[in-house]
Amino acid sequence: MTVLHTSPLSWPRSIVLHLAPGTAATVLFIATAPMLEQAGLPPVWGMFAAVLLVLVPSQLAIIRRWASDGRIRSTVDVRWPDARRFLVLFLPTLAAAVLAPGLVQWLEPALHRTMQGVLPAWWNLDPGTPGARPAWQTAITLTGWLLCFVVIGPITEELYFRGFLLPRLPSRPTLAVPANAILFALYHGWQPYTLLTVAIFAVPLAVVALRPRGVVVAAAVHGTVNLIGLLVMLYVELGR
Repeated sequence: MTVLHTSPLSWPRSIVLHLAPGTAATVLFIATAPMLEQAGLPPVWGMFAAVLLVLVPSQLAIIRRWASDGRIRSTVDVRWPDARRFLVLFLPTLAAAVLAPGLVQWLEPALHRTMQGVLPAWWNLDPGTPGARPAWQTAITLTGWLLCFVVIGPITEELYFRGFLLPRLPSRPTLAVPANAILFALYHGWQPYTLLTVAIFAVPLAVVALRPRGVVVAAAVHGTVNLIGLLVMLYVELGR
C-alpha cells in the first residue's frame, strides 16, 4: 500500500472530522422528514436535502481549508488512473464491496425490524414502489437518489473519507483501514440498522484508496454499489 505524504491528525480530531458531518446531516433529516411525511411527500427527500445542504458543502469546505494550510501537503490524490489500471483495481474492489457485506447482511433485516419498533414511521429512506405515489414525486425521488446516493454523495464521501481522512489517521494502514471503515459506518447516523454492512463495505474502499490513484476507483465502486442497491430495492418493491 502507498500512503500519501501527509501530516497526521490526532485521534480526537480525526474522530470529530469523521462523525461531525453525519451528525449534522442526521439532525437535518430528523427535522425535515416528519414535515415531509405530514405534507404527503417522501421522507427520503429530507436526506436529499441533508446531502446537498450539509454533507457535500461541509466535507468539501474541510478539504479546502486543509488544502490552503501549509502544514499539510497533497490534500487528496484525485489523479485518474489509466484504463487498464482502473479495471485492475475496480473489478476486484467492486466484487469485494458487493460480496463481503454478505457475511453480516443477513442480520440487517432483523436490525431493521428492531429499529422500526423504536424509530418513528417517517424514518424511511427507501425510494418506495414506483406508481404508489404521483409520477412527479416518483421522478423527483429517483432523480434525487441517483444524484445524491449514486453520484454526488459517493464522490464527495470518497474524497473526504478515503482521500483526505484515511491517510491522516495517526496509525499504520493495518489499523487505519478498519478504523476508517468503522467511523464511516458510525457517520451514517440516518441509517443505524446498516452499521455492520456499511463498515464491512468500506474496508475494500479504504484498501484500494491507499494505492496510488485509488481514490477515484473507490468513488466509482461506491457509486456502482449504491446503484445496484437502488435497482435491487426497486426490483423487490415491484415484485410485491
